[in-house]
Amino acid sequence: MRLEAHLRRAATWLLRGGIRIAPRDMSEWGRAMLGELGHVEGSWAALMWALSGAGVLAKHALVSFLIPGPRRHRVLGGELLAKEGTMRKGTLIMGAACVVAALLFFLAPAFRQAFRVSLAQWDKVLHVTTWNQQPDLEALARRAAKQRDAEGLAFVAVRLRNPSESARLAEKAVRLDPRLIWVYAIVAVRHPELDEIAGWVQKLEQWDPQNALPHFITAESIDIAHVLREDVSPRGGENDPAWRSAMAAAFQSRKLDDYLDRLRNLDRRVVPRYGFDDPYQVVDGEEQYGLPSYTAWDSSRYAKSLLESGQELEAGGDREGALKNYWTVARFGGVIGSRGGFFVGRILEDAYKRLAALCEKEGNHEQAAFFGDAAEKAGQEVVRWDREFQGRLTGPDISLWDASVVKISGLMMFVFGGLFAICALLVLAGSWTVPPGAFRAGPVSAALGVVGAVGSLVSSATLYVSYRPYAAIFKNFLLTGDTSQVAQLSNFLSHAQVPLGVRNFYELWDFVFHFWVGLTLLGVIGLLLLTLRHLRARSRASAPALT
Repeated sequence: MRLEAHLRRAATWLLRGGIRIAPRDMSEWGRAMLGELGHVEGSWAALMWALSGAGVLAKHALVSFLIPGPRRHRVLGGELLAKEGTMRKGTLIMGAACVVAALLFFLAPAFRQAFRVSLAQWDKVLHVTTWNQQPDLEALARRAAKQRDAEGLAFVAVRLRNPSESARLAEKAVRLDPRLIWVYAIVAVRHPELDEIAGWVQKLEQWDPQNALPHFITAESIDIAHVLREDVSPRGGENDPAWRSAMAAAFQSRKLDDYLDRLRNLDRRVVPRYGFDDPYQVVDGEEQYGLPSYTAWDSSRYAKSLLESGQELEAGGDREGALKNYWTVARFGGVIGSRGGFFVGRILEDAYKRLAALCEKEGNHEQAAFFGDAAEKAGQEVVRWDREFQGRLTGPDISLWDASVVKISGLMMFVFGGLFAICALLVLAGSWTVPPGAFRAGPVSAALGVVGAVGSLVSSATLYVSYRPYAAIFKNFLLTGDTSQVAQLSNFLSHAQVPLGVRNFYELWDFVFHFWVGLTLLGVIGLLLLTLRHLRARSRASAPALT
């Protein structure tokens, strides 16, 4: 009995609420429905009676706000509904099948990944999080900390944009597993402003004494300190004894290991362990962060100073000292390889030429020929690097086209999904006035439904096909550690982060500003138009009738 009483009160409350919001010409009808409520047998039947009545009143209230005046009656039940008929079952089945097929794509991990990538263009526009907030990585760090998983903590530490948190996780990972000390180097390269770097470098030098990387990290820290002090002219260069000491140690090192191979092996273990398949977070930095950003510039400056010093020694008759300087540069060129870039390559070619000339003066023709061949090969490498660089600048960028297709496909999924949702709402609204089991839809509603359903399926299929090659690259990277195509994947992901209509990140902030200004103006204009129409309708309704 208590339940029946509550249901009756709920039914009464629903109808009274509908009467309050209903237009004046529907108030009498609503009160009539409320009066009939007492004669409906059964509490559940009364509740359904109230729901149907309140639904009709709410529909009239909404339409009266959007379309005030006599036209509301034509929209709600007169001319418009008279022209509509029931939707054909074939059309309904086809639309439902297309929508279901589109939704089934989400069962494929590659498609879910593609859908997230297609949404990346809006991350910086909508400002869902601040620049250094990474909720997924932060959640993974909490899980790893709870499990005392040093590798999981290291995986997060090298990817966090928050410097202090990155340093904290790196130190915690190394405490749990001292074999992960190499993580200090990668975090230091990505966050050169950290105060902890000096202590980390000492530990890295003790752990891997033949590696030049810690010395390059030190040199970059000195460069940054000079820039912060606005001491731009030397900029931590040849006049700074600490910088020269760090660079001298780097040039005497036997190897240059950036530890990215260790990081990739760690990624391959951690990603499946936590099911973390976000390509932006996993691939982030594979192509950008290996060596400190100042490495090529610092190396070219120090190498050039050694060559100049050797030339002075040679001019003064100290050929042994000159040979030592030239050979230091040449040997270091073999250590740094292509990572030194164009400028180091040119200086390496110059070093070999000087060695060849000096050996020729000493009468050592065999050594002179050897260094001459080495200089020629170094020059050819420089030409090859230059051609590759120019090709990347001027050649066709397939990843740019693929990223555009992915972004458009993801956007069209929302557009077509919205059309189908509008059709569904129209069919639902029309079904209130027809017998149960029938679906009322006019030509416009049916067209919206068909276009929305088919468009959703086509855009979903296009998104999947366009992203599938990059999903394969990502999967192959995790399974085998193959990095041969990671640069292509990174380039694609970078393009996918730029909104449609924006050519590069330099134009992004102007786009964000104009986007929000335009959206705000549209909202204000729409609100003003609706308010004006509503006020005009009320003024006409309250005006006295002419006799």
